[in-house]
Amino acid sequence: MQRGQLTDADRQDLELLSRCQAREQSALRELYERHYKRVHNIAYRMLGNEDDAEELVPEVFLKVWQKCPTFQNRCRFTTWLYQITSNLAVDRLRARRTRKSASLEDLPSPEMLPGYRADEHANPEQVYLREEEARELHAAIQRLSDEERLLVTLYHLQGCSYEEIQEITGIRPANIKSKLFRARQRLKRYLTAYRRENSDELQTGSTETGGLLFAKM
Repeated sequence: MQRGQLTDADRQDLELLSRCQAREQSALRELYERHYKRVHNIAYRMLGNEDDAEELVPEVFLKVWQKCPTFQNRCRFTTWLYQITSNLAVDRLRARRTRKSASLEDLPSPEMLPGYRADEHANPEQVYLREEEARELHAAIQRLSDEERLLVTLYHLQGCSYEEIQEITGIRPANIKSKLFRARQRLKRYLTAYRRENSDELQTGSTETGGLLFAKM
């Protein structure tokens, strides 16, 4: 990675990381404040619930502190940070594999879900339908494999490029594209089946939530 490719935010991250390498704890606190939301979002999408996401975030930044002496400027700090986050999330998913999956009743409030946008002009019925749709998309994402969920999270929800995802996961861009295509097809099948079963309730509902994923190729 060439220095000219870095944004001002990237350079600030690297400066803070350099201070972490010099064991300045205040620099780690600044990185935490800058990137808490993004790390939390990845953890939440991967793990499926708020409690696990909240537990994972400090683990991620502890790992940053422990591993920062080995960081080399071959990628953006955020790419390295997302790699740490995704690895820890996958480890946690494997550890809890025998636990019962969360039911729809355990899902969080809809405003936390991808694509949800409050509309102060919408009537209560529209709000309800949109909230149900957001919850169903979240439930569908949780049915994907760990790898598919990670790719959907990084590409569609975090806006990472194929090249950045390759640096995080080691998967080649051509394979990333095909895996994302299959993941979207699975999500479509799940949501189509759900809407068919609930056609009376959802026939006037919004399709914006799912469209956020399916429109981006």
